[in-house]
Amino acid sequence: MAQKIQTQVEQRMKFWQGHIDKWNESRLSIAQYCRDNKLNLKSFTYYKSKIKKSMQVELVPVPLRQFSGSSFLKLNIGSKFQIEIPNEFSSQSLKQVLNILRGF
Repeated sequence: MAQKIQTQVEQRMKFWQGHIDKWNESRLSIAQYCRDNKLNLKSFTYYKSKIKKSMQVELVPVPLRQFSGSSFLKLNIGSKFQIEIPNEFSSQSLKQVLNILRGF
């Protein structure tokens, strides 16, 4: 009997987690998402809160490594461009590059 209840709880949590994920992607208000999907607003907010509380955050130390090569800054501009800028690159040149890329 206890296993059956545990399975039902897990299924309910998966159901609501799926809707919370879809709501996050939808950019709709919670109320609108619930209306569109015929969900109870109070249940949605309850499970949203419950799932958020159950998520555990763990900080993991990451060792820093020294790099022997020259260091640089990697700049991603949307999905179109990725620029690697070495430390010795002039700020004026960077401004010119960015102004050119604005035209794309």
